[in-house]
Amino acid sequence: MLEASYEALQHIASPWGMVALISGTMIGMLSGAMPGGTLPTLVVLLGFAYTMDPAVALPLATGMIATINTGDTLPAVLLGIPGSATGQATILDGYPMSQQGRAGEALSAAYFTSMLGGVFGALFLLVTIPIARPLVLTFGSPEFFILGMVAISVVGVISSGAFLKGLASGAVGLLITSIGFDVINGTSRAVFGIDYLWDGIPLVPIVIGLFAVPELIDLSISDRPIARGELDELLRKVNQGRRAGIQAVLHNIPLMLRSSGLGILVGILPGIGGSLANWLTYANARQTVPGGAQTFGTGDVRGVIAPESANNSVDGATLVPTLWFGVPGSVGMAIFLGFMIIMGLQPGPRMLGADLDLTLTIVFSLALANVLGTGIALVFSPTLARIAFLRPGILVPLVLAVLMITAFQASVSIGDLLAVLTFAAMGFFMKTHGWPRPPIIIAVVLGSTIERFYFLATQTYGVSMLWRPGFLGIVIVAAATAGYTVWIQRSVAAKATRSGINVENLAQTTPAQMQDPGLADTQIRQGVGGTSSHPRLSPKLFARRLRPGADGLFAIFLFAVCIYFLAASASWVLESALFPMTASIAGLVLLSSYFLNRTFRRADREDRAQLMDIGRIRSDLAPSVIRRRLGLKAGSLVGLVGCIWLFGFHVSIPTYVFLYLRFIGRVRWWVAAIPAVLFEALLMGFYDRLLHTTWHTPILFPFLGS
Repeated sequence: MLEASYEALQHIASPWGMVALISGTMIGMLSGAMPGGTLPTLVVLLGFAYTMDPAVALPLATGMIATINTGDTLPAVLLGIPGSATGQATILDGYPMSQQGRAGEALSAAYFTSMLGGVFGALFLLVTIPIARPLVLTFGSPEFFILGMVAISVVGVISSGAFLKGLASGAVGLLITSIGFDVINGTSRAVFGIDYLWDGIPLVPIVIGLFAVPELIDLSISDRPIARGELDELLRKVNQGRRAGIQAVLHNIPLMLRSSGLGILVGILPGIGGSLANWLTYANARQTVPGGAQTFGTGDVRGVIAPESANNSVDGATLVPTLWFGVPGSVGMAIFLGFMIIMGLQPGPRMLGADLDLTLTIVFSLALANVLGTGIALVFSPTLARIAFLRPGILVPLVLAVLMITAFQASVSIGDLLAVLTFAAMGFFMKTHGWPRPPIIIAVVLGSTIERFYFLATQTYGVSMLWRPGFLGIVIVAAATAGYTVWIQRSVAAKATRSGINVENLAQTTPAQMQDPGLADTQIRQGVGGTSSHPRLSPKLFARRLRPGADGLFAIFLFAVCIYFLAASASWVLESALFPMTASIAGLVLLSSYFLNRTFRRADREDRAQLMDIGRIRSDLAPSVIRRRLGLKAGSLVGLVGCIWLFGFHVSIPTYVFLYLRFIGRVRWWVAAIPAVLFEALLMGFYDRLLHTTWHTPILFPFLGS
């Protein structure tokens, strides 16, 4: 291990390694600091993973992961808007401190305690290496198969208020990975005669469409301009009270250690992420610190220290199931896992053996990024705030343009862009109507690996694999983990309710009550329309639930997808049909259960805020304004893909950036022209000259594709 540690330090200390780590740290902080939502910077890296050296790529990606939760403190404290889902609890005391003129104290306390928590998380990851190595080496194909299924199932189970939706989404994600040429025996599955589908749908367009594009569209819809006078006042507060914040952390070391430990405990449970850890530590601190019940929520710096300690300690803990067992600890870790797989790195025994130096590169990068991020944040907070508070109308077109170029790199086909549009529509719908996306993203990332181990396990062990001690042990631990996690979620919600904290109003996530006919449940309980509150299912409510609505129609669509795969698999060779047949049957059972639950559940059963996905950003805009903005943003993206098909990248990307900035972002024409020219220089200089990219041949100007 000493030799591997030396190699890892060499990777990081090399010029490119250090540049990558610093760049990733800066990008992660700016991403987290975006008011109302993070930029999908890690998704952009997926398109470059094919050609990147892991010794450089891993510090870059780890730097992004480590500091997103550090950067999201800026909007939480200064504006009362979470930069990400993990910044919600910080608002409760951070924002009041800002209003009292103590923003600098709140920010410095948050940055310093985040650094300490992040270092503790990295140390925990390091300590688990000698423990995990002998355990992982005993695993065979049955154990790795069930671990993959556990990753999807646990995330589905703990999707609060969306248990059946989460599991059904995971089943559909497995079916998506079944599309294409089966490498086991050469059977083509669900290709519909389309050449693009022969190799399956690449991971990069799916993740960009399902996760990144919906976040950017939602961010642009909720565009919140900040007046120059307001921004100047916020920046003035940033520079005051920094020493007081650091001293507050040093005076509350026991609270920081306890909160970091809770963050590690929650992070090691697969599929949870940092949002739950945030609320758990805040609620715990409020009840345990002297006078917390009276002072929390009024500007108590301890209410900032507790959640921020867990914010970053959770990162090291979520990497434990991700690296050792291939079970992503969160959505971000699922994308990080896909990033590793694209580079040819396989989680599990290899990361603890042949690739141990790369594993330690991740560990050391995680610790260093937290230290660097804190130093950068303390010194350059005003500058970071000015950049982060740029209007989404300016940042969104730049990121979308990069995402389109990134998606095209997956298979160098216009089909990649059409796949982005398809999954973007699906992802935005799921985001709006409370269908959890983490299970489907994790299923897409792990699907091919699960199928390979499923085939090996059934061929080698048959039914007897179900009785292997490792297999049974994983199932028991997974069931206990899911149950314990659900208990923690309910405990946090109960504590928050007793404390007078309305988690759902603070959260960005909004479940399907908005447009699901089941909204009638809430209306009945509240007496809307003169109906008295009663837990029984009335005939009127039953009749209303029989109308499918948008949510039900989407479930019917997924049901049809499962039926198609079940019918189509009957004509495939057994080895190729077994996995999609099993997944489709599971999907049909889960969706049927969803329909029954949706129709017959009692009137006092209400969907809860989802902790496992990022829902629509809450907004005070009128529905008509939201629909108009959505149509404009979605239409511009469809128009961009159409223009690329007609005119190619070299014409369409700069033109799109210029027009979006000029007419939607409303900047001056010369300001819009600068990034447009820079994008053309990027296409010609980096992609044409360095990567030698083969572009799509335009329909109208074929010579532009050469």
